Amino acid sequence: MVQKFKDIPKDNVKGEFKELLVQRYIKTPLLLDGKKFDLRLYVLIVGFDPIRAYLADEGLARLCTEDYKVPHAGNLKNLFIHLTNFSLNKESDNYKAPTEDFLKHDNGSKRLLTTAWKTLEEEGHDVEEIQEKIKDTLRKSIITMEPYLTNTYHQRVNADHEQAKCF
Repeated sequence: MVQKFKDIPKDNVKGEFKELLVQRYIKTPLLLDGKKFDLRLYVLIVGFDPIRAYLADEGLARLCTEDYKVPHAGNLKNLFIHLTNFSLNKESDNYKAPTEDFLKHDNGSKRLLTTAWKTLEEEGHDVEEIQEKIKDTLRKSIITMEPYLTNTYHQRVNADHEQAKCF
C-alpha cells in the first residue's frame, strides 16, 4: 500500500514500474464488527437473450483480523487492518476459525453471508439498500461482460462443432 505516486515500487533493473494491480482505497469503508470485510457472492448466468442471471442467497464475508484504522504512515504495513485477503488473514494471531456450530454462532474471520447481513442490520445499517446497490452493480457488470461472454461461447460452439453447454 502506498499513499503517494512516487512510492509505487519500480523494477530495480529497468527502473520501470512492475506489473501492479491498482485500486482506490475507500476512505470510509463499511465495517463489520469494526473490521474491513469483503463479500464472496455467487452469480450464475444462464443466458443472454434475454439476460438471465441468479444471485445465490448464501455466500461468504471475509474479515480483516484487526480493527479498522484510517491509513497513515504508522499502520500502512499492517495488512491485517487494510486487506481482507483470507490467505493473508488466516496467518494472523487474531484469526478466528469457524467453530463446529458456526451455523448457530458464526463470529469468525470468515462468515456466512446471511450472518454478515444480520450483524450489519444489528449495527444499524440498511441491509436492503446495500443489497440493492450490489444487485445494481451486478446488473451493470453482467451487461458489460455480455459481448465477451457471448463471443467466448460462440468460439466454443464453433470449436466443438456442437452445442456448447456452459454456465
